[in-house]
Amino acid sequence: MTNRSYKSSGVDLSFSNNLTEKILSIMSDNNEFQDLGFFSSSLKIDSNISVSGSVDGVGTKSKIFKYFGNYSNLGHDIVNHCVNDILPSGAKPFMFLDYLAFSEIAEEKVLDVVRGISEACNSLDCILAGGETAQMPDIYKKGDIEVVGFILGIVEKEKIPKINDIKEGDIVVGIPSNGLHTNGYSLVREIFDFDKNEREMDITVPGTKNSLGEMLTRPHRNYYHSLWESLDKFKSIAHITGGGIGENVSRSIPDNVKIEIDSRSWETPKLFNYIKDRGGICLEEMFKVFNMGIGMIIIVEPRFQDIALSTDKDSKIIGKILNRSNNEEKVEIIGI
Repeated sequence: MTNRSYKSSGVDLSFSNNLTEKILSIMSDNNEFQDLGFFSSSLKIDSNISVSGSVDGVGTKSKIFKYFGNYSNLGHDIVNHCVNDILPSGAKPFMFLDYLAFSEIAEEKVLDVVRGISEACNSLDCILAGGETAQMPDIYKKGDIEVVGFILGIVEKEKIPKINDIKEGDIVVGIPSNGLHTNGYSLVREIFDFDKNEREMDITVPGTKNSLGEMLTRPHRNYYHSLWESLDKFKSIAHITGGGIGENVSRSIPDNVKIEIDSRSWETPKLFNYIKDRGGICLEEMFKVFNMGIGMIIIVEPRFQDIALSTDKDSKIIGKILNRSNNEEKVEIIGI
């Protein structure tokens, strides 16, 4: 086992989290937004309606497409990621804008990204309102592209999460991811070093019928259609992105409870095991970086657990809510 970690690949989560806290403290002085620090922020319009907004990017996943895959997948990636980020606020997407930046790249690749964005927005009845395209040769390397999305959604009162109602005995349901989604790619690129070993993309991931390239370029899964109709039955949902399960569910529960996740309750997809073994990464670090096969988590009272489980044929009960004392961690992951 090596000491390879997300930090060794250039991503320092502690630095990012500390910086985010300082940014939020500055923002809190001059706005009226709710849910700052959640997956998105909401602005109340009247007693029944709020607007929720979020911004995110596909990160260094875009570099993978230099070697494998259709750039249109990046368009689906960014829309789906942003939609999943406003969903925990109870928001229905209505407007999307993009920001694409690069130095020198084939025109058709940029157009493919936009086509993917358009297709994803159409599937959600979400308006693609425009965006910005910037060519910056001193910032990006040849062939690189930065893909960022901005989304707005309407929050209806009955869809607002009931986080403060979460209590001991509530059930935790996990909905599967379809791969890495859009997180952890800097570490993956360090492990496989595709710049020198492009053929790694064509290797079949052990235990699957898919190549590494196929699995790494799958678009981020969209959970909107699976969850929207039942959203009013759930107390909270968490989109599992950067920081893994622990960091993302901790901001989805109140401070008086903790969440206990049993990592043995679902089968970790083969892709994550392959990354772990090839990179010599400890399991604890894997859970800090990757979603480990769980893309969305639902917290629900027991009488609605069947509704939560019905959102996906492979959904599983993966944990429970317990009371928390002041010195306890908010998230405990058993089995790592």
